[in-house]
Formats: sequence, C-alpha cells, structure tokens
Amino acid sequence: MKFINDKGRLFGIINPLDLIILLTVVLLVAGLATKTKNIVKTAETEVQFEAVFRRVAPEVAATLNPSEPLLAAGTLVDSKEAHVESIRIVPNRTAQPNAQGQLISTDDPNLKDIYVTVRGISRSSTEDLKVASQEVKAGKEYYYKTQRVQLLGTVGTVTVIKPQQ
Repeated sequence: MKFINDKGRLFGIINPLDLIILLTVVLLVAGLATKTKNIVKTAETEVQFEAVFRRVAPEVAATLNPSEPLLAAGTLVDSKEAHVESIRIVPNRTAQPNAQGQLISTDDPNLKDIYVTVRGISRSSTEDLKVASQEVKAGKEYYYKTQRVQLLGTVGTVTVIKPQQ
C-alpha cells in the first residue's frame, strides 16, 4: 500500500498540505479555548472598606443617605453586590497658627469630613479587589456615587471578610 497515491493524497484520503492546514487550525482553536478559559475565571471575595471624604460642604453632607443605592458605570448597584454600611460625619480638623506661631488644631465650622463604610463582593479575574467596578486599595482614590451625590475621596482601610470559592 502506497502512502501517497497517484492523485497526491495521503493514504488515498487527504492531500498532505490540506492535512497540515487542518491540524494547524485545530491546534490554534484548542490553544485559544484553553487561554480563554483561564482569562474568564474570576474570584469572588467579600470586602469591607472605609473611604474618607475631606472638606465637604455641610449642605452636601446633610443629603447623604446610607440606604440610597450606589451607582457604578451609569447603573444602580444591587445591594447584594455593594451597599453602604454606615456614614459618619465629623467636623473637619484644620491646623491654624496662633499669635506665637504654634500650630493649633481646630474644628472648621464650615466643612465636614465624611467616613463611609462600604461592604460588597469583589469579582475579579486578577488578585485586585474591585467593588462596583472600582478598584479598592488603601490610599487609592474612590468615588462615592449615588443618583444625587458624587464625592471624591480616599480609601482608608480595606478588610477582606470572606474569600469565596
């Protein structure tokens, strides 16, 4: 039995060039399928963090409502995904020099500092923590957004509550 017949087919079934092309396509599809499977794999982690918003006008601070849903990417966030646990409003502390030139810490009567505690589920294909499409790391900027308010602050503390499998 001949390996290649008179028509140039391998074992009388397929042209060797067509076989090489077919094997290349099959290998590429198999490689792409394994890479895509690894990219889509996401980890779920329950996270709680506190963000600090400094020097906020009292009128804005008065409108904050912890039961109001958060907003991310133009849509309301489901309370199971992320929700505000607490909002704490305190006077903004400033340092003012006295007559002798010493710095004295005083409360600013016109501005407030706001501490917002948020709890949510981080779903990420990397090790980064992302809650409601925002990366959460201590020292990183954080936008507190609802339908009525948007504040820019800094993440203070981050606590991983429970990594989920």
